[in-house]
Amino acid sequence: MSSATLYYTTTSCGASNFIAAHRAGILGSKLDAQQADIRAHKILTGPKAGSDFYAVNPKGNVPTIVLADGTVLNENAATLQWIADNAVTPVGAKNGTSERYLLQSKLSWISSELHGTVGGLFNPTISAEVREYITAKSYDKLKFLNDVELADGRKYFVGSGFTVADSYLYIVLSWSPYIKLDLSKYPKVEAYFKNIAELPFVKEAHAAMAKASPPA
Repeated sequence: MSSATLYYTTTSCGASNFIAAHRAGILGSKLDAQQADIRAHKILTGPKAGSDFYAVNPKGNVPTIVLADGTVLNENAATLQWIADNAVTPVGAKNGTSERYLLQSKLSWISSELHGTVGGLFNPTISAEVREYITAKSYDKLKFLNDVELADGRKYFVGSGFTVADSYLYIVLSWSPYIKLDLSKYPKVEAYFKNIAELPFVKEAHAAMAKASPPA
């Protein structure tokens, strides 16, 4: 029996947790994964299917991980690190190491700087002026990612292998076509994104999420 349950959607940042957990080798053992509809606020799969998602997470958003003791984790910097700490296949440096603190720093940057900026472009009610402003700020973040974080052309965001930071950054970058951000302006970002997208276990995770989705 799994010790925790992840609630996610297939395209939001919650999907990054599924990808990370799939790579970590803990789905179905240490972690169950269930889909939620955050617009209808309903759980879609699993033993609680059809029930009110607000009863699980009063904020109504994903990712949400409910631990065995009832503790609710609801921010990527926490949920992804829980996955890293419980991994069978490593997806992050060990706690207490300099590399782990660097990973925490990168997760926080993705959350507060990149996700926190580009997420505003999903709002259909913002004015043209506000959209132009957020788009410009989003490109500033992508320029920093291209010219500083990925300046050496690295394939992974932190260290020499795939970590939970890659699953998160990959998902945020995957939103670009939907919010009309052109990654081709930033060739190192685009190359990084394509590399992560082509990893076999990332493709496997997407296929598993699609298979788990209830009929439309």
